[in-house]
Amino acid sequence: MQRNQLLSQASVADLKRGYIFDATQDRFFCLCCGFKTEPGQIYRNADNFYDAEKFIRIHIETDHGSPLQILLQLDKRWTGLTELQTQLIGLFADGISDQEIASQLGAGSVSTIRNHRFLLREKLKQAKCFLAIGELLETQSQRKIAVLTTQTSVDVPVAEQKILATYFPQGIEGPLATYPGREKRRLIVLRQLAERFAPHRAYNEKEVNAILSAAFEDHVLLRRHLIDYGFLSRRPDGSEYRRNVETELARQNNNIEEAETMDPERKKTLLREYKETPLPMGVFQIKNNVTQKLLLLKALNLPGIINRHQLELRRGMHRNTQLQADWNQYGETAFSFDILATLKPEEYLPEYYTTAVNDLFEAWLEKLHPFGAAGYNKPK
Repeated sequence: MQRNQLLSQASVADLKRGYIFDATQDRFFCLCCGFKTEPGQIYRNADNFYDAEKFIRIHIETDHGSPLQILLQLDKRWTGLTELQTQLIGLFADGISDQEIASQLGAGSVSTIRNHRFLLREKLKQAKCFLAIGELLETQSQRKIAVLTTQTSVDVPVAEQKILATYFPQGIEGPLATYPGREKRRLIVLRQLAERFAPHRAYNEKEVNAILSAAFEDHVLLRRHLIDYGFLSRRPDGSEYRRNVETELARQNNNIEEAETMDPERKKTLLREYKETPLPMGVFQIKNNVTQKLLLLKALNLPGIINRHQLELRRGMHRNTQLQADWNQYGETAFSFDILATLKPEEYLPEYYTTAVNDLFEAWLEKLHPFGAAGYNKPK
């Protein structure tokens, strides 16, 4: 049996053991490599003899280390863990201290590692609840979701056609001319953009961004609104996005004025969530592509800080006088603004954002050493 098939059939208890018993084939199967044993057979290991189940346990210990190591070898699609989280769990299981882990991985300070421990404990609590929800859903839910018909089979009101023609001048498959500010028009546009996602397919964030970037330059805004208004659903860790068919059916089957009316309190909640959602944070550089000198910078709000530096340079007011002088000499086209590394906000508590960004910045300073003839940064 293939590994994916084995994992799909495995229960939580099976995953913790590292093997599964398939009653249809009357075999024990290793979840890592598919090695199998047959009940009733006796297996020899060195000078000892074992039954089928005991022998597959020995196989797992000998060839794979432990069931935990088997699970940690799985990709994010199965575990929902980032590469860093996977590494940390392995080190935590080995009993390595936080200080040793920070030094070994170069993953920040000891406080950052402690924060990761806390987040993993939170993830465990969420996983228990989610498992219970999934089991209840599977056993109790009998309702079937109707398959959404294609857009060509839906009669689009004339008023909506005019709005779509205004915002999609090159056709509904083309880019947006501009993004509407009025909510009613915005919802019509968002519903049309949702059509670009297959109803029952899972997308990762990179795929979603690629689809939305083809429609509008601010793909982050589109993605956020598609989620806020219920056209797309997203897993809490951002690993998977899906088109929300139920929301679209509700909007198609009701009068648009009624279906798209949002409670004022809901609007306030969405606005508050938008403001509270962390922006991209990390390290970026301003590079003089003529001299190859660069200024290394850090930010908790990368888009905002990059825009600020661009504005200061264009106005001749940048605080780094050497950079400003070169900007004036070579011109704006000689410079590039490049994001070098970002941190995922969901992997840190808000109070650790600054520390995490500082640690990342120090690592890049050590790597690039942008001082003297090599850069515009000032040595400490």
